[in-house]
Amino acid sequence: MKEYHKAMSAFEKGLEIDPTSADCKEGHAKTLQTINSTAHASSGNDEERMRHAMADPEIQMIMQDPQIQQVLKDMNENPAAGQAALKDPQIMKSI
Repeated sequence: MKEYHKAMSAFEKGLEIDPTSADCKEGHAKTLQTINSTAHASSGNDEERMRHAMADPEIQMIMQDPQIQQVLKDMNENPAAGQAALKDPQIMKSI
């Protein structure tokens, strides 16, 4: 379903419950590998990925947050200010 962040979270929760779970370790590794390979080969899939992400209610909620909108604006206009905002625990929790 290409919802890698949710898959990673599920595998991490599974590993918290059972750190020896071979299925969770394998799933986590495969998901991480897929994320890395798609990040390097993301030539024409950015728009598709953006549409898919914006269809996710959780991401829609995050994107409607005025603080997140300001951080994104800051990152475009002044990357140093955007990076500073990422040190805020509340912002990082939302992201």
